[in-house]
Amino acid sequence: MIRRRSIAVLIAAVMALPGLSVPAAAATPADVWTAPGQSWAFFSEDGTVAVAVGNTSAGGRLEIRQSTTGSLTRVLTSPLKFTAAALSADNQTVAVTVNDTSSGLTVRTIRLYRTVTGALLRSIPTSAGRDLDSVHFAPGGQTVAAMDARSYERGGHVHVHRVSTGARLATLTVPATTAAVRFSPDGRFLAANDRVIVDGRAVAGVRVFRTDTWATALTIGDGNLLIRWTPDSTGIWTRRILPGVPTGVRLVSVPTGAVQRSLELDLYESVSDVTDDGALLLTHPVVAPRRSLTFTDSVTGADVATYEFGHDVFPGDISRDATLFSYARSTGPSAFTVHVARSSGP
Repeated sequence: MIRRRSIAVLIAAVMALPGLSVPAAAATPADVWTAPGQSWAFFSEDGTVAVAVGNTSAGGRLEIRQSTTGSLTRVLTSPLKFTAAALSADNQTVAVTVNDTSSGLTVRTIRLYRTVTGALLRSIPTSAGRDLDSVHFAPGGQTVAAMDARSYERGGHVHVHRVSTGARLATLTVPATTAAVRFSPDGRFLAANDRVIVDGRAVAGVRVFRTDTWATALTIGDGNLLIRWTPDSTGIWTRRILPGVPTGVRLVSVPTGAVQRSLELDLYESVSDVTDDGALLLTHPVVAPRRSLTFTDSVTGADVATYEFGHDVFPGDISRDATLFSYARSTGPSAFTVHVARSSGP
């Protein structure tokens, strides 16, 4: 189904959810805290911590904050810019990816830090041919994976390494032009954006690997890109992006590939995250002006809460209990402020 926006649908949907107030015509979220100069933010698996990341001409800066108050607990800085970041499930280790040029060559590297002290634990050089734009820890924290997207016939691999030693465990070929890599919550699978050839043309997709053998368990084509796993590891949320076609959101079973849920959004709209219970999508326009964020019912397609801004905004993450979400607001050319705001939780 293609959803229709209207004030009546918006009000009815909002009133149906306890804890939500009816947004004004040009409402903005109720911010809990901000991180000026940071470009994106995500929440820890347990929801207690938020990580805000940013880059300037001076290099990379990563801030670890208490998610509900914004209290700053640790800052990591580097003369090298960060291309991706991740936090282990126990909140003890943070991974960042950088382009290390100290040897005279560009080596795409995963750096691991202790969150309590900020100490560098290990630098893991990879064979990546392009920037590592996505990184993720396995649930047990013993394995880390990072992905470089394919560009100009280089890149398009997932680089899997052991955290304790830096040893390479696998290099998986997934020639996607956008990077996204995620371990399943139970650790049995690793999903990544992919690219498949259909009738002679390249189409976006998602590849799921078994982590015990690194064999392919499932391939999803038809323009799908990875959003996230379900908490029980039985499914993957994807967004279906094809030129001139309304964006599709799907919940796909793993490893069977059966489509459990399907919804069409507006043309030129996308999804950045889904609540743990699968009830709400955080949607946004992908063409200018990018000045709105919407929480959308994943079953009916109704707009539950819509926020409008005077500047471009870029959505981020939803906390595990769905009470908070992050977004970045443009404050100037290549300058942003991260916001954490209250969402649709009780």
